[in-house]
Amino acid sequence: MSERKKVTVVLSTSQKVGDQREQERTELEGELFEKESSTHLLYSESNTKTHIRISGDTVHVHRLGELSGDLWFVDGDERDTRYETPYGRMMLTIKTHKVDWDAKRMRLYIRYNILTDGQLISMNEMTVEMKER
Repeated sequence: MSERKKVTVVLSTSQKVGDQREQERTELEGELFEKESSTHLLYSESNTKTHIRISGDTVHVHRLGELSGDLWFVDGDERDTRYETPYGRMMLTIKTHKVDWDAKRMRLYIRYNILTDGQLISMNEMTVEMKER
């Protein structure tokens, strides 16, 4: 296991629901490390701890707290998941369109749709940029 590096995490998200688009950009403190041929990023935001594991072409986002659940992203893949929110449990389908991990630039980009019962809820983009502190 390699040493943990303290990083500044710049999280940029875009969500389109119908004709409405919301964009958000947040800077957080996190930790980055390598373990078992995977890159791991840990950070917390709004009472939720997030662990992102990047392994080959698969990205696993595990969230625990106010929002809890496991999201799996693989290019062209569609996966069902349960997501716990303050409003109750939701059954979601995550359809991944693009995953791009640039280890040299420490930049992760994911484009995906969220569906429920086969109906589109939102189109999403997430960019995670890490800078050593």
